[in-house]
Amino acid sequence: MPRCEEFDWLIDYLADEASHEKDDESHEEDDETEGDALLALSAMRGLGSSTKRRSYIMTLIHCMSPTRPPRVRHAALRAICDARADLASITIGSMPQGVDAELLDSLSRAIFTVVCPNNDQTVPDRSPRFHYNRDRCFSRLIFALAMKKEWHERLTRDGHLTRCTSLVKQSLALYNWDLRCYLTGIFTFTHSSDKILSLNPRTCIRTTWGERFFLIDALPELVIVTRQLLQGDNSIPDDELPDLARDVHQALETLQERRAIWVNIGIWTQADIDVVLPLVQALDTDLRQMIGNREGPEGGPGSAEF
Repeated sequence: MPRCEEFDWLIDYLADEASHEKDDESHEEDDETEGDALLALSAMRGLGSSTKRRSYIMTLIHCMSPTRPPRVRHAALRAICDARADLASITIGSMPQGVDAELLDSLSRAIFTVVCPNNDQTVPDRSPRFHYNRDRCFSRLIFALAMKKEWHERLTRDGHLTRCTSLVKQSLALYNWDLRCYLTGIFTFTHSSDKILSLNPRTCIRTTWGERFFLIDALPELVIVTRQLLQGDNSIPDDELPDLARDVHQALETLQERRAIWVNIGIWTQADIDVVLPLVQALDTDLRQMIGNREGPEGGPGSAEF
């Protein structure tokens, strides 16, 4: 993977485009090139080098503003989604150089405007209320942030959780399960799943593991949500664990049996397999151990930490 510093010139290009727009209202931006630059920056999987991080975040905020074309806004959303691990790792006690709470607040508000384009009625926008790729990207980003308690206030205050609630109906109607998975995780980590009556977390996770159509890039999140539902007050009941364990084990067997075929025909890469397979294997092992612990040495009640 290229080093973040190798993308500095692209960040400088976008920052320069943004400054030209501010200084010269007659300047016509090359929207196509901007969109391509943002897609290229997604490959960083981060927020840039330490010297360019603030500039990059400010550029993403600019590119997501309501005045920008949909393609540029969506490309900026994808870039920040692909940097979600970096973004989620920022805490009050470990702010990177050039980053502060005010900047993160501005970024949060900018993200919301991309998925709710009609929220600002002063700027005409023909973007649809639901767009699968856009809203999947948004939900995956919010899922990563929802796992960090420091982001909960922003997610509530800036409307992200309200937007996620509005996506539940569409997610239930989709063949692809990834959007349902992200939303389930968001509501689980923010303790609001009890308010979303049409999206039962346990049912969602059970049916998702029972699928035989795998979206491999969403499997790590599925493992995380499953583990979260196996602990706490609303954990999966003992009588449902064997069925869940069976589905996870069958999914693992399918991954192991078909991985070579899927890599050969280009559906997945070996790097994908190397990330996902150990996560599913570990969950499979832990589930079987958990069932054994709960049954106890003679099949009676037991206890386990997951």
